[in-house]
Amino acid sequence: MLKKLGITLIILGLLIIITYSIYNRVINLKALNEAKNYIEETSKVINNDLNDIEEKQEEDNNTNYTAVLEIPKIGLKRGVVDATENFNSINYDISVDKTSNYPDSNGNFIVYSHSGNSSIAYFKKLYKVNVNDLVYVYYNGIKYEYEIYKKYDIPKTGRAKVISSKKNKYITLITCNQGRKGYQIVLIGKIKNSEEY
Repeated sequence: MLKKLGITLIILGLLIIITYSIYNRVINLKALNEAKNYIEETSKVINNDLNDIEEKQEEDNNTNYTAVLEIPKIGLKRGVVDATENFNSINYDISVDKTSNYPDSNGNFIVYSHSGNSSIAYFKKLYKVNVNDLVYVYYNGIKYEYEIYKKYDIPKTGRAKVISSKKNKYITLITCNQGRKGYQIVLIGKIKNSEEY
């Protein structure tokens, strides 16, 4: 009797794990597809108003991405969303800090996401990105290429000093350091190239 119960519990556990894995794969494929759609749509309207794209995303019930972030080193290509007063976007996607400048103007494009093992831990492999690695941002029909030049940890206080520049374009990526409790990883990249896609 106990043997049958044990086998049943093992089978049930395996079914739960498989279902969760399939669910995460479907969600990730949907997000990747939405990122590709954003890139395709914005490439068609480089100099036009992007309101049509936002309306189409709402009609299609897709996430309203404001840009797409690609980090080839860790196989990440995903849309990013703006944080607002009433929407804590980090609990849903890669979030753009409210103080950010988008890549089309000088300043710092600041993004952050969770790390760890949850289904929303999009920066769980960010620790593998190193100095000289490339990061791409697709925004309004332009592909911006950044090269990471600085990587360091800071205490997890909810605040990070970031570069503010009116002369250059930077990207800052922030997430919790899973290997060092109470700290966050900060990666800073500088613009290397930009081109229409």
